[in-house]
Amino acid sequence: MITVGETPPPPVAGDSALLRVRQALGRLRGAPSVQVLFSTATRALCESAGFGRAAVFSLQGGTLIAESVFPADGNWSRPHGLGPGLRETEVLRRRTPILVEDVSSDPRAVELLDGAGSFVAAPIVCHEQAVGLVYADPGVAGEPVTELDRDTLAVFAEGFGYALERCVLTGRLRAHADRVLALARSTEESVTQFGSYERLPAVRAQNGHGLHALLTRRELEVVAMLAEGETNARIAQRLVVSEDTVKSHVKHILRKLGVHNRSQAVSRYFQAQAAS
Repeated sequence: MITVGETPPPPVAGDSALLRVRQALGRLRGAPSVQVLFSTATRALCESAGFGRAAVFSLQGGTLIAESVFPADGNWSRPHGLGPGLRETEVLRRRTPILVEDVSSDPRAVELLDGAGSFVAAPIVCHEQAVGLVYADPGVAGEPVTELDRDTLAVFAEGFGYALERCVLTGRLRAHADRVLALARSTEESVTQFGSYERLPAVRAQNGHGLHALLTRRELEVVAMLAEGETNARIAQRLVVSEDTVKSHVKHILRKLGVHNRSQAVSRYFQAQAAS
């Protein structure tokens, strides 16, 4: 308790670091994409948390890929392969932060950014998996990082993982909503066009197998994706083929079903589903 006339104690270093982390994490709110989240995080670590340089690396296979570095100077885009016994490997395997006090004298440390004398790193955990790491150092001419810096980065990395989960989930929900909207528009267009054309021939072939008697297996896959509202580009990605191949499949589907456009093909697909 402080009485009148007493001088208040100086702020505790840990409290100051926690405040800086809160400020840095606050800047991540509302990031519209994962890439924007990466670039915002590295800038916030330098401008709000006080590091000289910061980087976000994603783990792809056994390799660390730099997604964002701030400030973006030097040759930072090269990939870094990981192996047993490396300090960065331990960060990801054990999900614990590290402090490397002297990179030049530690053969187990990977020089992720050129010219680093010391650095701290912490794992990025998303959906209970280590998917990358956050890195920070004092810059080429700054004072060596400390244990407090390591703990500061660990708190930031934990909050960053939660922000990444939200961003990924938001992206998936947005993509799903777009597909639902495309399907709704396709269905509405089909209903409108039904009044403009003569009644289409029955879906079922005489042998009773419906679309399966008219289309090949791949054409059935394509028309099912059309019914989901997928574009030619998205269908090509899912089937691992070219867009020209997808266009050819769509052309054959329209001809075999005796329809004029994709919307009518989707309507025929739903007719077949209802009749089966």
